Amino acid sequence: MGRLGRVLAAVGAAIGSVLALSYLGYVGVVGSRRVVAPALHDLNEVSDLPATPAALGLPYESVRFTTDDGVTLDGWLVEAERDTKAAVILLHGFSWHRLPWLAFFVPWLRRRYHVLQFDFRGHGASDPAATTLGTAERRDVAAAVRLLQGRGLGPIALYGISMGGATAILAAPDLPVAAVVADAAYADIRNPIGNRMRDQRLPFPGIGSWLVMAGASLRARTRLVSPIDRVASVAPRGLLLIAPRDDRLVNWEQSVALYEAAREPKELYVVDGAQHGEARMVGGEAYERRVMGFLARYLDVPEAHVVPQSGAGSRL
Repeated sequence: MGRLGRVLAAVGAAIGSVLALSYLGYVGVVGSRRVVAPALHDLNEVSDLPATPAALGLPYESVRFTTDDGVTLDGWLVEAERDTKAAVILLHGFSWHRLPWLAFFVPWLRRRYHVLQFDFRGHGASDPAATTLGTAERRDVAAAVRLLQGRGLGPIALYGISMGGATAILAAPDLPVAAVVADAAYADIRNPIGNRMRDQRLPFPGIGSWLVMAGASLRARTRLVSPIDRVASVAPRGLLLIAPRDDRLVNWEQSVALYEAAREPKELYVVDGAQHGEARMVGGEAYERRVMGFLARYLDVPEAHVVPQSGAGSRL
């Protein structure tokens, strides 16, 4: 290669580096904005969903309650069919709201337990706020637990899907809850971000997902925490991890990683043929039996109410 060739190669490399850095900067800025302020699903977006528990013939109370950092959340407390004080807090996924999970989860959960559904901060009918993929949303779960305790209800289980499952894992170690069910939860926040980039055929999903997470932490002014860093502290509460094996957004191995990092008591339930958020639909009655059997072991005995160790408090 002659001198001119070497010069052109160097210029090309320099231009390539500038373009790559510009692209990664763009990914970090735009991606982090889409995490913290996502395009939200509207409450009236899906017309064939029941709008309230009353549409399903379920007795309920509309509730509004406030977190310790001043965010007011909107929800429903659905009454159990039987005489019990045990309750389940049902947590929805990223950019959604409570409605899709009302029809598919609440009717069979309330056969045995009171069910509290609410919209996370920045979602649905709750107050606007930054989305942090579970970190700040822990405060929402803590407020929900306080609401139930104020009604004399307990023991309490957290049950979340996708971001809701991740948030349940992050929140549980500091709360007086008896059990956690996490369906399609990510172990590492970067996993769904990287997979979304791969699905859109964007280059450098590994470093791109790291930049998005770092940018989202800066925007939200808090370090985003991944569930893998907290899952060991869920014990001695019961933990059921549900993994849709064909999940393209959150690899099913993320549930395996959480299971391996968790301490006993723990269970892993893999649902073959299910994609993200579809484990209940694919698993059907077998899914319901597995979840209800798990919940019964931790909610249907008086000693199931777990109290955090002395000195345990918010780690936000």
